[in-house]
Amino acid sequence: MTALAAVEDAPGLGPYLEELEARLKASVASHPGTVAEAGASALAAGGKRLRPLLVFLAADGEPTIEAGVAVELVHMASLVHDDLIDRAALRRGQATAWKTHGSVGARATGDYLFARAFAELASTGDAEGVGLLAQTALSLVRGEALQHQQARKPDTTVEEYLQRCTLKTADLFRAACLLGSRDPVLGDFGLALGIAFQIADDILDCTGSTIETGKVAGNDLREGTPTLPLLLAAREDEVVRTALAGGPLDGALIRVAQTGALEQARETALEYAAKARAHLDGGGYRPELEALTHIVVERRN
Repeated sequence: MTALAAVEDAPGLGPYLEELEARLKASVASHPGTVAEAGASALAAGGKRLRPLLVFLAADGEPTIEAGVAVELVHMASLVHDDLIDRAALRRGQATAWKTHGSVGARATGDYLFARAFAELASTGDAEGVGLLAQTALSLVRGEALQHQQARKPDTTVEEYLQRCTLKTADLFRAACLLGSRDPVLGDFGLALGIAFQIADDILDCTGSTIETGKVAGNDLREGTPTLPLLLAAREDEVVRTALAGGPLDGALIRVAQTGALEQARETALEYAAKARAHLDGGGYRPELEALTHIVVERRN
């Protein structure tokens, strides 16, 4: 059985994900208008639903569907805003809200999705959970600001890059696990898993095709975003360093692979996946959570 099949066969997961999709559609459509239409398009583009999956797998008992919906809506909102900031035309092979509705429409759509996320979670009366998600949303904002500060700076340290990964990605993984369980050890699992996921995502930006990833390869280099593979390559290759700093891009992405930076970055992702596994105690859905640590670093999209 493959790692993915092991996760998909988790008892009760199928009905949970079906209900999740129905609730996501209902929540996004709850206030008809332009932002609801744009939000529905973002939802229809699909996704791995990894964050609500973590809510389910981390849960001690019956996971609340609202928590899964809330974390996915926060994730969707952050992607809509990221695409606006990056002026990205494609996301998962579909036109982005920025491309179809312009800057104002995309900004409003992201705000709407954030609002729907908190409305879903608040409806459960879980004040602690709302506070946790609010803190996580703040992390997303801080991470985006940090990315802006680091843009076109090839001297960004690996530690600074990892701080950005934590804020922009891993904190939401952590929140998903905590919304499911309130177990701080599983929160630490989510944090390490999220960093492994982000490093793998940054490697895919250097290697994946648009058909596989739904995004145009090399976007991080074009935008001057200092990811781990680009930072490692910039240390070895002046052409990559110049491109990351905003210079000519010709041939730079090919040279990234030639430096061995992709292999080094993958080793780091594997290290964080191993750190995540070290937080698992073998109970509950722990085998499925362990399988996820392999899936996130082996994925192709």
